Amino acid sequence: MRDDIKKLLFAGLIMVMVFAFAGCTGSDSGDKSTTESTNAPTEATETTDATDEAAADDYDIMDGFNLVEQDDLTLLYGNGFVLTMPDDDWGYEQTSPTCLEIYSEDAREDGYEGHLVSIMAFDPEDTSYEDFPAYSVAGRGKTVDKVFIALFPTDVQFNPDDPDQAEDYNELHNHVEKIAEGAADSPFQITE
Repeated sequence: MRDDIKKLLFAGLIMVMVFAFAGCTGSDSGDKSTTESTNAPTEATETTDATDEAAADDYDIMDGFNLVEQDDLTLLYGNGFVLTMPDDDWGYEQTSPTCLEIYSEDAREDGYEGHLVSIMAFDPEDTSYEDFPAYSVAGRGKTVDKVFIALFPTDVQFNPDDPDQAEDYNELHNHVEKIAEGAADSPFQITE
């Protein structure tokens, strides 16, 4: 009986993770990645209604994209926001018109997803992101009518057998984990 309960709990956790990450997949409007990866991102066959509805208004999260190197930081400008990342081993990929995935390059090259955070744009009246297991509202657009959320992974995204990779991943993850609306140290800011 106890083993059956464990199996059911594990299956439930897997389902929650599948639905959470399905929100960041869908029709690809172009791969915008800082590296050529030998491991293609996982393709999901389902998308959330929220992602489909947001895409219907022709919003593109990477419209006006610009990447600026500044001192030891990289500024990634998207449509209505800027994300500040340490000039380290990270990459990005637009996985749908409303979703930008930030990942660890080393972890992805090693066969792991390397997922650090996904930045997703929602219409203000759409609060379906509240069903995600690990997210933070990053901000509300000023030049675009969107609510931006940061969706965080809930499973291991790096090679646990590689201590250097684990350390690098954790440093990057700790950086993006600061994303929260109004947080003074948030690497995510709304643009004017």
